[in-house]
Amino acid sequence: MIVMDDTSCMVNVARFFIEFCMTESCGKCIPCRAGTAQMHTLLTRICAGHGTMDDLDLLVELCATVKETSLCGLGQTAPNPVLSTLKYFKHEYIDHIVHKRCPAGVCNMEAPVAAESPVEVLA
Repeated sequence: MIVMDDTSCMVNVARFFIEFCMTESCGKCIPCRAGTAQMHTLLTRICAGHGTMDDLDLLVELCATVKETSLCGLGQTAPNPVLSTLKYFKHEYIDHIVHKRCPAGVCNMEAPVAAESPVEVLA
């Protein structure tokens, strides 16, 4: 169990866990290798205030695909932090995307983000 207070940004927490999974992926299966990288790119864009509601929809779809098609336990459980934070803290994602603000004040909304779209990561 992990306990956090209101000074933790749940979007950033999800990004932290996805970054861990991305770096720990063995790379054997594409869903885990590319999927965690795409999830990280989307979460980074959302944390920087550059996300869209389409990114949020893509994130949900990507989580389901990675969870269902990864070969090992790491890939199958990697989307769980994103899915949990979306289930219980979706309003924080909405604040980042629509209102361009981080309720916890953690995310730097002026941070530059790589220009690549999540789809370009696979290319």
